[in-house]
Amino acid sequence: MASVHRKFRSPFFYAAFRDSDGTRRISSTKQKDRNKAMGIALELERAAQMARRGELVEAQSRKILIGIMERTGDGETINTVSIRQYINEWLEGKEERKSEGTFLRYEGVVRGFLTSLGNRADRPLTALTSRDIDRFLDARLRKGVSSLTAVLDVKVIRTALNSARRKGLLPTNPAEAVDLPKPSGVERGTFTPAQVQNMLDTSRGEWKTVILFGYYTGARITDCCRMEWGGVILSKGTLTYTQKKTSGKITIPLHEVLLEHLNSIAGTDTLDPFITPSLAGLKTGGNFGTSRGFKRILEAAGIDSQIAKGNGMRRVSKLSFHSLRHSFTSELANAGVSEELRMKLTGHTTRAVHRGYTHHEMEPLRAAIGKTPSLNL
Repeated sequence: MASVHRKFRSPFFYAAFRDSDGTRRISSTKQKDRNKAMGIALELERAAQMARRGELVEAQSRKILIGIMERTGDGETINTVSIRQYINEWLEGKEERKSEGTFLRYEGVVRGFLTSLGNRADRPLTALTSRDIDRFLDARLRKGVSSLTAVLDVKVIRTALNSARRKGLLPTNPAEAVDLPKPSGVERGTFTPAQVQNMLDTSRGEWKTVILFGYYTGARITDCCRMEWGGVILSKGTLTYTQKKTSGKITIPLHEVLLEHLNSIAGTDTLDPFITPSLAGLKTGGNFGTSRGFKRILEAAGIDSQIAKGNGMRRVSKLSFHSLRHSFTSELANAGVSEELRMKLTGHTTRAVHRGYTHHEMEPLRAAIGKTPSLNL
């Protein structure tokens, strides 16, 4: 039978009980009230008896802990938040703090993670294990996403669980025990000026404008399609737009070719704020999306998109509209424009990301090598 005792000079009562092996144990209750201490002692002995019979499963353990808190009368309860509830609440907290593009990215990851959990998503957050994260990672790779994308997905979940750990909802972060694959992806290519000229000669109407935006501003396809006349000051030759992905505002001088083109089409559709109104409302993906539309322009221009095999069955084009962003950055780098200025023009916030967009062509590199002194043989 459980009992309580006081030790010399200690203000707290100690619980005496038999553990699952029948060994007598003494443990501090951290209680000064004998009745509360006795309640804890009884619950500890009950847990030991259940463990001895093999009945101490997670649900019963939580009930015992709740019983201890009720007996002590401290007014505290065990937080029984489910995995689904916590992850969704964490996501809601990101909606106002992150850009629209980043939030949508997080939302997709969370939706996929909860789907991979199935019914386990409604279990307590503390029941989440590293194996659950492993299964999510495996599901993403089987779906054909690149290892880089899969790693970023797991890191989103890891961030959410780190927040739970800091709040005391988890003792450890199970996502930190997951071995992540080494990121490997298809390196994006760049277009030559001749290829861009072929695209311009092939394209008509709004697509010609969008390609010029991509090549001379380095903006992403969604931003190029949604450029507004309100952001263009023709008299000063400047363009200001807000990046959808980062919500960052970019102001860039207009290249003379792009400025001449905008002057030629200015005023043709004064009722619409968008420079390319028919493309502004299209989604990026799908058979009728902007990415597929650009691919058809590549085909008409006789440019090979250089399809390469990615993870699983996924196939990736080395040349796509995003290659215009790479081309913009690379042309500036090859012309000797500093990295700091290139980052301001593209809106990149880290040098590591920016350098992934910079492809140095052979001639500038050859010229650099040629600057070393010549030796006699």
